[in-house]
Amino acid sequence: MDFFDTNFGIFLVILGQCLLVTLFLLVSLAFLIWVERKTFGLVQLRKSVNVVGPFGLLQSFADFIKMAVKEVVIPAGADKAVFLLAPLISFVLVLIAWAAVPFYADDESIWILSDINVGILYIFAISSLEVYGVIMGGWASNSKYPFLGGLRSAAQMISYEVSIGFIIVGVLISTGSLSLTNIVAAQDGDYGFFSWYWLPHLPMVFLFFISALAETNRPPFDLPEAESELVAGYQVEYSSTLYLLYMIGEYMAMLLLCALTTTLFFGGWLSPIPGLPDGVFWFVAKTVFFFFLFALVKAVVPRYRYDQLMRLGWKVFLPMSLAWVVIVAAFAQFGMPGYARWEASAAPVDAVETAQADCTALEGEFRDMILADDASNADLFDGFPPLQGRSVTQEVQDVNSLRVLVLQLYQGAAMGLQIGLRDDVMGAALLMVDPLVECYARTHEGFDDAGRDAYRDATTAITPEQRLELLEKAREAVQ
Repeated sequence: MDFFDTNFGIFLVILGQCLLVTLFLLVSLAFLIWVERKTFGLVQLRKSVNVVGPFGLLQSFADFIKMAVKEVVIPAGADKAVFLLAPLISFVLVLIAWAAVPFYADDESIWILSDINVGILYIFAISSLEVYGVIMGGWASNSKYPFLGGLRSAAQMISYEVSIGFIIVGVLISTGSLSLTNIVAAQDGDYGFFSWYWLPHLPMVFLFFISALAETNRPPFDLPEAESELVAGYQVEYSSTLYLLYMIGEYMAMLLLCALTTTLFFGGWLSPIPGLPDGVFWFVAKTVFFFFLFALVKAVVPRYRYDQLMRLGWKVFLPMSLAWVVIVAAFAQFGMPGYARWEASAAPVDAVETAQADCTALEGEFRDMILADDASNADLFDGFPPLQGRSVTQEVQDVNSLRVLVLQLYQGAAMGLQIGLRDDVMGAALLMVDPLVECYARTHEGFDDAGRDAYRDATTAITPEQRLELLEKAREAVQ
């Protein structure tokens, strides 16, 4: 067995991937902060950073070293444990949210830490927890200004998360999937830039961008840390590395929402011009562009009053985003282009052939299991639960999940023979191989009408004499 196939080897690979993505994000932030400061300089007609390194490119690294070597000062009346934990929570939560962000995908590979089929739900759940870092920091400081900043942040972030959630629902209706990879794939059309979701969901693009500013406490919605009112808000008592963690967390949250804007509305890694190859370059370029817009807004837009901020979130954005969900649902129901539910393209031929070959090989192992009188081989299937109670009509997302599902079907049924499960479960396991493989090749959606009929037929009671007959049918189906 290869070392990287062992549990420890797999752990090292995953750890290496996580560290690589973390390093990439941190180094990118250093240069993006330079871009932000240069943007401020251009707007204000001054040179901005230009001393440390060529064109001032190393200024962010110098600032990092300065922060890292400063003394950590903890107020005497602060809750020390919570005070230290708050900035760490803000940093770690936004970092783990990047696990579900796809940088690039094609028929052979996908650049993502974890391609979960509820990726957008995962990110939304993690981002909703980030408010706790701000609240904890404001409360633990045991000071009035940080406490007021923490309260402001809690109300602000929760208010705009609601509108962001409804805006995302509109995109999910058009896609029919919670997977960020599928959301990008749904925007892959013949018209390049005009095939992306920004066009059918144009009003919500502006709402999403403005809500992202409020969600990350960025100007003109930086009321939790308004220096003219609260000195520095929830960050007043923080210094050195703890302050640095807060700042990195804020900028990484900005970058995350820029990446989400790119993924949800602007085609992710897809090329804007038909004929040009897709690639991670397009994803990075679009994300940097939206980061530039974040910086530009900070440079030119004055700060809102707090009552204006809350009124905008609850009386304008919430009704508009909720109404848009209803409109998109109606458009999708009537099949309007750009809003109708997306259907995945057919699987590559070689992938289907691989899945069929695996099914055939597994069927041979299963047949041997049936014909064997010795039940000692049951330990080969340890770790695979019986099929009984398992839904086999789930949507098949990709070839790998198809192969895993078929493996579990066969092994679950084989285990059922050993422990005496119902015959209908046994028959279902046998006949499900055909519709899974065949329907995946056409629609990616699991079962067609014939597959459902076969499943219903298989769930009727069968006699032990029919088992080998059903097995022969399954063998013929996958050949």
